[in-house]
Amino acid sequence: MNNDQLFKSQARVLDEDLTGRASTAGADALLAQIVSLEPALEPAPARRRLMPTPRRALLGLAVAAALAGAIVVGPSLFGASEQVYASQAVTIDRVGDEYAFYFTEGDPDPAELKKAFHKVGLDNLTVKLIPVSPRQPPGSVFGFEASDHGAKATFSGDSCPERVEDCLTAFSVTADIKGPAEVRLGRPAKPGEKYAYPADAGWPGEALEGVKLQGLSAAEAARVVREHHLKVSYGLDWPLRNGDTGTRFEEDVPVSRIDPGWQVATAETFNDGVIVLHVVPDPSATPPPGF
Repeated sequence: MNNDQLFKSQARVLDEDLTGRASTAGADALLAQIVSLEPALEPAPARRRLMPTPRRALLGLAVAAALAGAIVVGPSLFGASEQVYASQAVTIDRVGDEYAFYFTEGDPDPAELKKAFHKVGLDNLTVKLIPVSPRQPPGSVFGFEASDHGAKATFSGDSCPERVEDCLTAFSVTADIKGPAEVRLGRPAKPGEKYAYPADAGWPGEALEGVKLQGLSAAEAARVVREHHLKVSYGLDWPLRNGDTGTRFEEDVPVSRIDPGWQVATAETFNDGVIVLHVVPDPSATPPPGF
């Protein structure tokens, strides 16, 4: 059984369990702290899942990847501590029953990290680097996955410079992890590399740098995208019902379901030549089942 199978068999929450889940106003505030193709052939049925974007509170990978291991977010994690390891890329402290990691490189060498983990006895811990937009703030994509139900990880991007100069991101993990565990960190994508998670298409250096599509009609926004020789994909942002505040996101929506007059909320890119337009349905529109 490989690690992926082991993680999945032990996981409390799987990706499919998050399908169609909503983002609440509180969740939106959280991510603010950290971060179908228009069919030429027969349109495929729309898929529904929670999309991690800079305006949605998913803590990057954290919500989707908090499987068997618990994950916590806090503005300040680390109190009294003792340094047990230091290199150019990472400093490790022992804090009670946890190890705290402070990263000073945005794209650390996995071999160096493995060496660091071995030095403190965390041979079961590995790091997977996820390609994200180079414009993403360091540490804005973070996740933890473990077969040990008692293991936990705690993330903080705010307090790490207080402990280590030039620190970019920091997290702590349970010192006594039983079984394999994986930490996932965002790294700047290489030129032409597809992002694992979307970025704002209008950010500097992105496909529509300086172009504002928010507030345009779906038809007008699609025209602008095509003028830049890019393809268009659609998602629908359905407001929660029954008096709840927040949004539920439906992705890969065929163009046949998009009213040309509906307004665009955001435009995202995976750096693959496609711009995902997130459209807000008219209040009178009928959502699909589950929305």
